[in-house]
Amino acid sequence: MSKGALPDWEKYWANFNDLGLLKSKSANLDETLQLIEKEFATKLLSGDHMQILDALEDRLAELERMEKAQAVQSDLFENLTNNSVH
Repeated sequence: MSKGALPDWEKYWANFNDLGLLKSKSANLDETLQLIEKEFATKLLSGDHMQILDALEDRLAELERMEKAQAVQSDLFENLTNNSVH
């Protein structure tokens, strides 16, 4: 497979919405990189590794921010609901 066939890693990781799964992939980098090599039938270079990992870290941070924002929204909604009932 040619070098141009590798995806935009930001878009690749955007397909993953499970924070736990991404944390697992991040914790098992060797396995993750091997699976990506199989998926795209190519040998990744160290520059590829860095791009993949940077994009993975960015996606993890994004999902963590989203999770925190949802928790805050849930707390606010719960407080509003509880206050309007009393």
